[in-house]
Order: sequence, then C-alpha cells, then structure tokens
Amino acid sequence: MNTPPGLVGAAVLFWGWQTALLPLAVVAALILEASRLVPWRWHFARAEFDRLADLSTLLLLGAVVYLGLTAGANRAVIGVLQWLPLICLPLVASQALSGGEPIELATLFWTLRRQARREGAARSPGFNLAYPYVALCVLSASAANVRSGAFYVAVCVLAAWALWSVRPRHVSAAVWVGAVLGVSLLGYGGHLGLHDLQQAIEARITEWFEALIGRHVDPFRTTTHIGQIGTLKLGEHIVLRVEPREGRAQPLLREATYNAYHSSTWFAVDSSFAEVPPEGDGATWKLRPATGRSGAMTVSGALRRGKGVLALPGGAFELQHLPAVGLKVSRLGAVKVDEGPAFVSYTALLGPGSSLDGPPTENDLKLPPREAPLLSRVVEDLRLRSQRPPEALATLGSFFRTRFQYAMFVPERTAGPAALEDFLVRSRAGHCEYFATATVLLLRAAGMPARYAVGYSTDEFSRFENRYIVRARHAHAWALAYIDGAWRDVDTTPGEWRSAEAATASALEPFWDLWSWAGFLFSRWRWSEGQGTWAGYLGWFLIPLSAALIWRIYSRTRRGRAGARTDAPERVAARPGADSEFYMVERRLAELGFERAPGEPLTPWIRRIEATRPASITTAPIEPLVRLHYRYRFDPLGVSASDREALRATARSWLASHDAAGVGEALGSKER
Repeated sequence: MNTPPGLVGAAVLFWGWQTALLPLAVVAALILEASRLVPWRWHFARAEFDRLADLSTLLLLGAVVYLGLTAGANRAVIGVLQWLPLICLPLVASQALSGGEPIELATLFWTLRRQARREGAARSPGFNLAYPYVALCVLSASAANVRSGAFYVAVCVLAAWALWSVRPRHVSAAVWVGAVLGVSLLGYGGHLGLHDLQQAIEARITEWFEALIGRHVDPFRTTTHIGQIGTLKLGEHIVLRVEPREGRAQPLLREATYNAYHSSTWFAVDSSFAEVPPEGDGATWKLRPATGRSGAMTVSGALRRGKGVLALPGGAFELQHLPAVGLKVSRLGAVKVDEGPAFVSYTALLGPGSSLDGPPTENDLKLPPREAPLLSRVVEDLRLRSQRPPEALATLGSFFRTRFQYAMFVPERTAGPAALEDFLVRSRAGHCEYFATATVLLLRAAGMPARYAVGYSTDEFSRFENRYIVRARHAHAWALAYIDGAWRDVDTTPGEWRSAEAATASALEPFWDLWSWAGFLFSRWRWSEGQGTWAGYLGWFLIPLSAALIWRIYSRTRRGRAGARTDAPERVAARPGADSEFYMVERRLAELGFERAPGEPLTPWIRRIEATRPASITTAPIEPLVRLHYRYRFDPLGVSASDREALRATARSWLASHDAAGVGEALGSKER
C-alpha cells in the first residue's frame, strides 16, 4: 500500500468503533496491515481482481436486498453505508497482499470491462485503493451518527496522518503541526456555524415555500393548537402588505369565521357560498350595497394556484383591481377567489356599518356539552348575564387582561374540555386561540351570539416600504359578538402578544425583508394589469433581449460542439504518458525473450529478468526508468522538463546498447 504505515488499519478501527463493529474491524485491520509485515506477496492476475470485484458487488446487492426486506428503506440505506468497508474488503486486501498492484477502473465496473472486450480497446490505467478506502471508512463511520467531539478529533487525526508524508520538507514539523491544529479548530468553528446556517436556511426555505404556494385557509374548518404541547411556532416571512388609501388602517384582517366548536376544532356550519357578479371591467366586485364610504385599504399578497380566501378589513363592501374569473362570499363573511392570478393587489372600500356576516342563528349560541358546566360557572362568577352587552364585553376584557397572561409555550395538557378548563381555572396562560375560543364560548354562555374569527393583525409599519407588513407570526384569532344588531370584533388576547411574537425575530430579519420586498416589486410588475406604464413597456422590451441572449448561448454551444468534435482525436492522442519511451524498452525486452506476463507488475517483472538475464543484458538503468515512467504516466502533476528529458535519454541510451540483432547474436554464441 502507498499509504503511511498504520493509516488504513487506524481508519478501519475508527469505523468499527463508531459503528459498534469493533471485533470485525480488528480482523480487517490485521489483514490489511499484515502486508507490511510479511515478506511474501501473492500474485493476482487481472482476471482474479475482476472476480474479487464481482464478489464485492454481489455482497453489496445481498446487503441491499436483506436490509431492504428486514429494516425498511430508510434504515437500509444507513445500514448498507455502514457495512461498505467490509463489503469492499476482499478487493482492498487482495491489492495490499499483492504488493500494491494497481487495480484498473474497469475492474470495478462490469460495463467497462464488457465495453473493452467488445471494442478490443486497452484497459484503463490502474490506481491504488488505499486512500479511497480510508475515505470510505470515514464516510461509513459517519453513518453511525455518533454526535460527539471525538468523531471530529479522530477525523482530524486521520487527515493529519495521511498528509504527514507529503508535508513540505522546508517547513518544520512544529510549524506544520501547529498549522494543522489551527485549521482543525477553525474547521470545528466552521462546522458549528454551518450547522446553525443549515437550520436557518431550512427554516427560511420552508417559509419561502409556504409563501410560494400561498396562504391556505379552509373556510369550513380550522384546527386550533388548544391542548397541544410545545411552542407555537410561526414564521417571520411577510405574507401580506397593507396600504391605507383613505382613513386609518384597520387593526385586523379577517379571512374566515366559524360557528361550531368540538374538541379543539372550529367548524363553519350552514356556511354556503354565493356567487358575486363582477362589474364591467372584470376587476371590480360589489360585495354588498354601499351605505357610505369611510376608508379604503390596498392589500397585496400571493394566492395559491390563483385560488384562496382573501384577508379583508372590517366594513369592506367593494373590491377593486382584483382580476379573477369568479368570486364567492359565504354567510359567515369569508370571501373566496376562484381562478385568479398568483399575486393580487386589491383595494377594499370600507363603509360604516357594512358587514358581510349573516344574521345570527341558533348555531351562534350553542355550547359544547362537555364544556358547558365550566363555562356556566365562570359566567356566574363574572355575573355576565345580569350586565348589558357593552358592560359584559368590558367585564370579560378586564377578566382576561388582569388575570391571564399570553404564552407562546404551552406546557403538557390534555386536549378537549380538560385543556380549556386548565386554561380558565389553573394555568391562565395561553396563546390567542385559547383567548378567542374561551371568549366566544363565554359570550354564548352569557346569552350573546358569538363566532370565532381567524386572520391577521396589522400593527407593524415598515418605514422602508412606507406600508404595513403582515408576517406569518401575525396570524391571530379573535371573537365576533353580535351587539345592537351588528357584529363587532372582540379581541381579548393581552396586548403583550405582539411584543412576545416580535421577540422571536432573528437578527437576519431585515435582510429577508429586503429580499421579500424585491420579490414583491417583481410580482407586482409581473401581474400588473396596467397598460401604457413604463413597467408594461419594459415587459415588451425584455422579449427581444431574451431572444438575443438565447441565440447567443445557442451559437456558442454549437461552436463549442464543433470544436469538440475537431479536437477529439488530438485529445485522445495527447493522453498523458502515452508517448513514454519505456514502452519501447518493454517491447525490446519482449523481443529478447523476456515477455511480461498479463497483469504482471513492472517491478517484479524487472526483478525476474535480473535473476535470469545473461551478461549481455543490463537492468540497472531500468529500475529508475520505471519510476520515471510511473510518475510521467500517473502523477496528476506530471513531471518536470528535466525529468522528462531524463526519461527520454535513459530509454534511448539503453535501447542503443541493446540492439535486438546484436544482443541476439551474443545470446546465440553463448549457447554454442
């Protein structure tokens, strides 16, 4: 083997330690390192190496089939990866015991062997498997996934062990070791940083994917996190942008409303949708008759496949600049788009007293049977039934504001009635879904119709964009109460929920916001319906530019392919080492009766000639010639000009002194 002594054995032992296969690793290490201790060598012909490679292939296929049937697909991949050093051991051990005979690439691939036999081409040059096998052992050890610092230390030691023999000779050992230690420490720090970066990128890609496919809201059902364990995790990516056109911005944007509660899930019962006809321009939709105008807001965001539920401020009676094939409104106030663009930027006109919600029904007073006794006790304690609706709302708001706190982390609870009871009686801490659900059910227990609403809070103003931005973490839930003939928003979640959510923002949030803003500008231009503006003309201007770019790339590719066909023979002829003069020496020796056996290494061949040669044939210059030939043939860095000239001159000098006729005549006279 051409590796430093003990390196391969150490790599195998490291693999066995990490994968809990240490007994097998000890045996394998002894076999591989024994080649340095025993004086004899085995001679393996090329065909025998081929058979050993086929054996390893069969072992690999057997491991894949067995582990696939017994361990499942996911664990099978890890299992096969862990067993690869043993699977490849026959081939690596045979090369080690043969004295490092190079193994051809075709030996590893049956298809290359078949192609060589079919075309009659020469086999590819050989290489040593020792270093690739060391790398394979490290890779297989990593499959055990032992997350400890010892793994990194061992990998650094193996790498330093492998590099020690090729270190620059002009650098002292102390300096070299110090440099390796420094690089190792920097690498460990980089590893930790890359791990954190990977987690951040994965989270960001998830958020981008969610933003790409759009917000998906089911207008008929929503499952809350009531009773679940852990932290309520919401993304920081921007999902909507809001620009007040007239008046002040509305604090809440509603997407859907629900009126039936069962086991932590809200449903929309008797909530059929009705078609809304568009106006003549196809982008204006009158949701209900106007009773006056008090403001206007523009909302921009993505639609999943051109469909989805719109986020609307309270009091919206008309939508403008919304190109869509169809629009529907439910009895509970949800507005759904059918077959619209992937990006929308619509303006909602607001009016006093305007509401898309239908009048209350018996469903808006129903209580879940299992929660009813608890709710009645709380209502009695607060004396809500004896108060007028405005007073009851004030009492309920004070109850949640003074006796409860907002919490993103929810400890272990039981879903269903026990979770709501724990929230109202014991823990008195939860996120907005707890507050909204409890408020709706308590209002119903007090005799007031109420519904559960979901959407977003709009309270973050971006000075950079000069508009409100709505992030995924601004998703919110609140109650709707029917008071004095109208539905009113009732938000009892403590106000600190906004600061608690904002505290989860990452330090890179401004960077992501800038990226999101660039995407917003592109989407707004891409889906702009305006004509005659510079953006519209820019789109037409990009068409010829794109065509010119495509033609230029195509032309270069075509010229490149033509040049590749022309230069191919030259590249084949210029294969490094193919013009080595040693091949002439080899042919001359064959002419003199010392033919090299198939698969026989050069060094043993020369030694065999040395043992049987006559005095007329000298082999002393051939051994350094073999070393120069190997470097010229296989060294990726090649040889220097002086070494190349030495190879040429030595070979020609030997050929001149060993003319076939003259040497043959000398051999004949010796026999006589």
